[in-house]
Amino acid sequence: MNRLRKLLHEAQNWLLARPLRADLAAVLLLTLLWALFFWRALTPNPANQVSYPEGDFSGQFLTFAIYQARRLLAGEIPLWNPYNMAGHPFLADTQAAVFYPPRLLTIAASQFTGGFTYATLQAEALLHYWIGAVLMYLFVRRLTASYLAGLVSALTLTFGGYQTGYPPLQLAILEAGVWLPLALLGLTRASEQPGGWNLRWLAVSGLALGLSLLAGHPQTTLFFLYVLIAYGIYRAVGAGIGWLPMGLGIAGVVALGFGLAAVQIVPGLEYMRLTIRSEMGIDALSGGFPFRDLVVLVLPNVVTLWSPLYSGVAALALAGVAVWRRERGAYFWAVVVLVALVLSFGGATILYRIVYLFAPGASWFRGQERAAYVVAHGIAILSGLGVVALRRSGLRVKPLARVLAIAAALAWAAAVEAFIISRFVDQPEPIALINGLFLLGGLATAVWLLVGRMAGHAHRAWWGAALLALVVFDLFSTSANTNWEPIPANERLLYHRTLLPSLPDEEEPFRIDGRVGLAHGNYGTLLGVEDIRGISPLELSAHESYERLLPDYRLYELLNVKYVFTDWRELERPSTIIARDESGVQPVYLHRLENPLPRAWMTYYVSLAEDDAQALAWLADPGFDVRTTVILDRAPTLDFPAEAPEDAQVTVEVYEPERLVLSVDTPADGVLVLSEMYYPGWQATVDGNEATIWRANAGLRALPLTAGQHEVTLVYRPLSFRLGVVLSLISLVLLALGMIAGERLSMRSRQQS
Repeated sequence: MNRLRKLLHEAQNWLLARPLRADLAAVLLLTLLWALFFWRALTPNPANQVSYPEGDFSGQFLTFAIYQARRLLAGEIPLWNPYNMAGHPFLADTQAAVFYPPRLLTIAASQFTGGFTYATLQAEALLHYWIGAVLMYLFVRRLTASYLAGLVSALTLTFGGYQTGYPPLQLAILEAGVWLPLALLGLTRASEQPGGWNLRWLAVSGLALGLSLLAGHPQTTLFFLYVLIAYGIYRAVGAGIGWLPMGLGIAGVVALGFGLAAVQIVPGLEYMRLTIRSEMGIDALSGGFPFRDLVVLVLPNVVTLWSPLYSGVAALALAGVAVWRRERGAYFWAVVVLVALVLSFGGATILYRIVYLFAPGASWFRGQERAAYVVAHGIAILSGLGVVALRRSGLRVKPLARVLAIAAALAWAAAVEAFIISRFVDQPEPIALINGLFLLGGLATAVWLLVGRMAGHAHRAWWGAALLALVVFDLFSTSANTNWEPIPANERLLYHRTLLPSLPDEEEPFRIDGRVGLAHGNYGTLLGVEDIRGISPLELSAHESYERLLPDYRLYELLNVKYVFTDWRELERPSTIIARDESGVQPVYLHRLENPLPRAWMTYYVSLAEDDAQALAWLADPGFDVRTTVILDRAPTLDFPAEAPEDAQVTVEVYEPERLVLSVDTPADGVLVLSEMYYPGWQATVDGNEATIWRANAGLRALPLTAGQHEVTLVYRPLSFRLGVVLSLISLVLLALGMIAGERLSMRSRQQS
């Protein structure tokens, strides 16, 4: 034992001799632990491989990423996606993350690994765990000047319950969240310059915010933003920076971040006001953790299958030490953790109602339990501060030791009691609870010994090694198997393939109803098959109203559905079963509808609706004929015929995601109706002359046409995208200038000193 302690002491002295060497060693250790934690996802042996379960990861994020990769590698910007939800603005859907730099790098790298696959996106997710660990280490290392503190904080965050439980299923949450430590590091370094902010490091914070915004989970970035602003104020006050330069500095960081992401944010804001999210009130948004989940702070995997509030027993104890010893910054982060924890319970507390009413952006998002993102970061930082507090005091923390001893005794007693009861009471054995209590008892005992009884040795190398081992054992034991399934990523059966070859290859565009055959997801995008179904938290309100309020037969008419995958042998509309698959639990049939409406058609009767509610009520009426009548909000100045002609011809000449060309031959004035979702940014020309696109049938596009032959062209050129590009380019220039100016000012300051 003495020899081991001597070796550890010598290794510590060798590393600390050069700070860069120590930092590289810490990053190497984090990398090795990261590889150990995820070894089953990284191993080349298929027998041991695991992968993320199917769900939003595959049905939404993978399908979007593959579509993004295909379009970008073809030299095209994916502004519009025609393959799901009858078409929607792809780039404006923030979770598509079209311009997120790590995604672009992943797409580029995928060309050397056989293309973008399930395993590719999973590797991107795993890489973000490593990025987050390194950034948290660098931040806490700078904040505390302690390598051990940085390592403890990095391990606590990266392998804690939140990071391993929630984000893998919602990839955008993970990717938007990992950049917060970089932003905090930037503000920390920026406030260290005497006399005011360091522009270079303010620019780094702005860059981190921009990366978070581009990653595509605005709710996580909103939490990120509020923590960033609060920390900026805290650092500025502590550094004696005046209120005006403080405000200008923080505002500059926020402006730079939003400016860098403007290419994504501006179209996203345009899109959001037309989605279902804009119609949600507090009742739909205020959901959060039940109060019973408080137990997850100390007892993981008992109340729920995953434990987003669990950061580890050692981390909680160290956080308590930081607060009790009044370590610098501990009170700030304790308040942050407390506020976020209360907010995570959503509408069950009055605090959320106040935030909902007065905090900008808070009324846009559901799932308030995601405030655990802030809780996890705050506890991780506090754990690092606790390490420093112990090392600085060099004393035994007797009050804490007593608390930990009592906690350990209670955990052991509860575990034994639960075990005994399970043996003598005719009830199913609560295995998870018993195992959790025994684990808690063991961990509490270890923490009591290490943190409470042996705190006087906190400066010793062996103590730091033991602490790291305890943190690793704790988190690896409770989190390593969260959200994994023993299926190799490359063997994932993502959708029902059997009947897809039965779809005919037709020249005229058509849509399908793939709700049964393609499962619940955006697999139409993956397969290049236009589906009226799909998933997105930002679904167009018009499309959602169609699905919710109209019967299937009317939905099929309006949205150009020709083929239906279903487990029913008969549909409401006449159809023919052209293929079937009886290999699954339930048979799946492929129906071809008789006499479906084409992608575009001429109408010669107009009904004027006061609002969408009236229009949808008419559309739901079986007696309403959408083939001859179009619903508008105003009458076009046309000379409609007394009787609708039957010889109108509409042909789709070009059909591309952002461009449609149609040839129309109409013997009388009428309205061309397109089975395409109405959305701002689409521009039309008729015979080369600009034309206005009308909103028809509560959600489709239409163009009034005079009698004769016409060439109609529709192109998607959203002003929001062009404005976003300009703002992002300006912000990139400002970022470069800020870096250069900050470096020059720093050099001048060093020369003067």
